[in-house]
Amino acid sequence: MKVELDELVTQLDELLGEPILTEDDALEVAIVAGLAARLGASDSQLEDAVDWRDGMGEDLVESMWEQVDLDPLIAAVDACTTSGADELAVEKALYDVDDVIAAAVWCGEANRVRASARELASIVRMVPETFASEAAFAAKVAVLPGVADHIGLYDYWLALADTAAAS
Repeated sequence: MKVELDELVTQLDELLGEPILTEDDALEVAIVAGLAARLGASDSQLEDAVDWRDGMGEDLVESMWEQVDLDPLIAAVDACTTSGADELAVEKALYDVDDVIAAAVWCGEANRVRASARELASIVRMVPETFASEAAFAAKVAVLPGVADHIGLYDYWLALADTAAAS
């Protein structure tokens, strides 16, 4: 996971090097920072992002959370269970939700995504065979300290890791 972390830190530096003008830009920064934090990024690696989030980006981040709607993303995951979606479609649907949840954790906005995270875990547990292709990666993510710190939100990673039994 070191490679993924290094890529995220590089991407975060690039994002922070450009103007962050819209809610979409702010969400992208929050997603990348949230994913990096979950993978164990150091305080120094996240320092500029935290300074932006808590400083000049604060109003934009607040506005961004007022616009975030996870319902369509959860519906896309649920649709994978009945549509016979291929592994790539399942992966995209899962990670679209996971990105926003990771952003919320990083922004201290866990309450905004808690119900969606529970619903995601429930969907995975109801139809595990749909998500079994993600089991190996999920097993690696599920043991991260950043996941353990927020297991109430990240329970879907445990559910995904458990899908190995369904394959």
